Amino acid sequence: MEFRHLRYFLGVVEHGSVAEAARRLHIAQPALSRQIKYLEEELGAALFDRSVRGATLTAAGQQLVIDARRMLADLQETRQRVARVAEGLEGNLRMGITPNFGWHPRILGSLRHFHQAEPQIAVSLEPGLSARQLERIRSGDLDAGFLAWRYPPNDQFLAHEFGEIQVFECRLKLALPRDSQLARQVPRHLAALHDEPAIWFPAEVAPGYDQFLNYQCQMVNLVPRKAQLASDVLSILGLVAAGVGYAIVSDVSAYTCPEGVVLVDHPELTLRHPVSFVYRADNGNPTLARYMAHLERMRSSDETDQGGD
Repeated sequence: MEFRHLRYFLGVVEHGSVAEAARRLHIAQPALSRQIKYLEEELGAALFDRSVRGATLTAAGQQLVIDARRMLADLQETRQRVARVAEGLEGNLRMGITPNFGWHPRILGSLRHFHQAEPQIAVSLEPGLSARQLERIRSGDLDAGFLAWRYPPNDQFLAHEFGEIQVFECRLKLALPRDSQLARQVPRHLAALHDEPAIWFPAEVAPGYDQFLNYQCQMVNLVPRKAQLASDVLSILGLVAAGVGYAIVSDVSAYTCPEGVVLVDHPELTLRHPVSFVYRADNGNPTLARYMAHLERMRSSDETDQGGD
């Protein structure tokens, strides 16, 4: 059974006779009669009671009218939905995000505005450190992610496989227990912290971040005494708040910083790194293309505003 058979059947029902339906549907009357007969054979039931006075629907025919209209309506909705998905107007977009960046207003603002503009696109946001996100983007488990390019040699190696749109730039801050002597009298040179316990990311969990921080420390002759390890920024800040030691963290930590921690802008913390929206270059998801266009428009708008200032 084909959808055209259902259309022919409904044409006969709506126009009252095979002859009138054939004229309206631009099909020869004998051919239309054969199509109706084929449909009855396919369904194993008579759809019309035929007499010299014409044809009336059987009980089976009356039921088919209901079902055929529903199926054709579903077909039309399917066509429209498929077209919308193909254009990126509807569908799913799976994104990762480094937990420490989730509260940044640039990311929150972009997600809010995108949802307002494209409410039919379902966005899922899954937390994960940068290295893990790259693995999932590469495998196709994620379409893209908000993460940090921190170590240029590795990032250049990956540049041919991934594309990126820079969202904002991060600076480093010194995180100190608020009621500590260090907070009351911040050392002029970071090298003076060599005997103080430092709270650090495990190198195997975030190798890029570990290399980035180590390079920053080398630049200022600081050899950190890594006394405690924690695998996420919130845990690191919690240990700092508990007075266990100091840490060097991204300035986005200001959005989730505990009350017991003070974040210090230190003149020797000079390195910066971009936080980017990263995607696999060959990803063909239309919803991803729409979100990328949204980010590019936001960035162009920001550059225009800055130029006006």
